[in-house]
Amino acid sequence: MSAYLSLLFLILWSSLAQAEDNFVIDEADQDLEAIVASIETLQANFYQEVRNQQGDLIQESNGTIKIKKPGRFIWHYEMPEPQDIIADGKNLWLIDYDLQQVSVQPLTQALGSSPILLLTNYRSINQDFEIRLMGEAFGLHWRALVPRVQDTEFYRVEIGLKGNQVREMKLLDQFDQTTVIRFSRVLTNHRIADKVFQFSNSEHLDVIGTAIK
Repeated sequence: MSAYLSLLFLILWSSLAQAEDNFVIDEADQDLEAIVASIETLQANFYQEVRNQQGDLIQESNGTIKIKKPGRFIWHYEMPEPQDIIADGKNLWLIDYDLQQVSVQPLTQALGSSPILLLTNYRSINQDFEIRLMGEAFGLHWRALVPRVQDTEFYRVEIGLKGNQVREMKLLDQFDQTTVIRFSRVLTNHRIADKVFQFSNSEHLDVIGTAIK
């Protein structure tokens, strides 16, 4: 997985981890599956912070995200510097404007089992994750997702729900670095044209890799 995607999904084990979550609840499976399945498109602003093992803030960023099933999203960083991550349904484009280059990989190869696939695919969550009910904290209802196969950078994802909206995603990684991603101004199931997710090299950036046609 690329460094950019690592920054997207590494998350702090917060005080929420102290919640009682040591058994699987069918109710948790059903409502989270239903909510994620109901999301065809999503648009939101995001704030992201990354902390090291000692809890020190090592990076913060913000920007916007647009998602459309299946397999399309744009993750646009505004701060600390402009960067874009674009999935067009087949390829993943990582655009670094400072370096004047873009790298491209087949989408499935680039993402693997990344948590973003929870929101971009029709694949059942239960195929890849064990879902655990965590309860309510900070005004959100929380679910913990534990990968059934522990061969990824992360070993736990936490999703905070407000009604039928995903408002926060958290993940604990194998290196104890942490990231919290908070979503605001969330819009779901508003029409977004497919062409919004097409990469156009209008700035004539150097391209590394080969895109699938």
